[in-house]
Amino acid sequence: MKRAKEFGMTAVAITDHGNMFGVKEFYDAANAAGLKPILGCEVYVVKNHREKDKDEKAGDHLILLAKNLKGYHNLVKLVSYSWTEGFYYKPRIDKELLRQYHEGLICSSACLGGELPQAIMHDDLEEASRIVEEFKEIFGEDYYLELQLHRSLSGAPDTDTCRHQVEVNKVLHDLAARHGVKLIVTNDVHFTLEEDAPAHDHLICLNTGRDLDDPNRMRYTGQEFFKSPDEMAALFPDDLEALENTMEIADKVEHYTLEHKPLMPDFPLPDDFVIDQAELRRIFLRRFDGQISGLEKKMADADEAKKPSLLHEMEGLRAEKAQAETADDLDAFNG
Repeated sequence: MKRAKEFGMTAVAITDHGNMFGVKEFYDAANAAGLKPILGCEVYVVKNHREKDKDEKAGDHLILLAKNLKGYHNLVKLVSYSWTEGFYYKPRIDKELLRQYHEGLICSSACLGGELPQAIMHDDLEEASRIVEEFKEIFGEDYYLELQLHRSLSGAPDTDTCRHQVEVNKVLHDLAARHGVKLIVTNDVHFTLEEDAPAHDHLICLNTGRDLDDPNRMRYTGQEFFKSPDEMAALFPDDLEALENTMEIADKVEHYTLEHKPLMPDFPLPDDFVIDQAELRRIFLRRFDGQISGLEKKMADADEAKKPSLLHEMEGLRAEKAQAETADDLDAFNG
């Protein structure tokens, strides 16, 4: 949040992979800093989230952002289903769920791991066009094509990731014009400062169980840090409209609160349901028996210095049990 304030930003988003564990803490921190929180998730999408197919264990990446409270609730449902119904190596959803719970959500095509960039990288432009139309049909004007470029501003040589991004971005421009979908510019942020890249590299090794000197291990480009608007503009000098469209998304997101009264479960009871007060009393009094029995065992093993306090506690429980045995209302003892 401190970095976003330094850059003069008015809004900031969270899109963790496959989960929303950090959303509440993020929401509170953003509000405390005077920033608009944009709550989202980078989900994994497969053809059928209920099928355990090894060819689709990873899924295609997709960015979802909550535009309003309805969208937040739908995002929570999607992520919950990804874990309870779709988990196979990773939490996964499918487009059937997206169609069912799309209301109030903003969607973008994600990084090179997205379905659309993957079709482009496989030179299947017909499939790429079909994908754009499919997501446009689901999300309408809330669907965006996402440009990324992990190129160093200091003149370091381009990585394979960067070269793929350049190729994909060219096609995304054509698709955006052909299908009437807006472009946005993003950076795949995994750490705050550029100098945090080595620490992040070590973390990836720990997470994947690989050695630093393993030539075949997962590697990032080192450009996945929180870049300033000026740094992003320098990377995309010909895409100023796409840069401005990120603010359009921020403006679309409404202010809503996550605070609410406690939600108590409501279990409907059959009309003929009767509470057996005698059995309820027996169950309740067994609580005292268990506590007293536990104290008696402690007394047997305790040294002499501790026995007076244990005895005092036991006498108190026995007195309370005696009161409960004759009380008309057990609620007074239930706490």
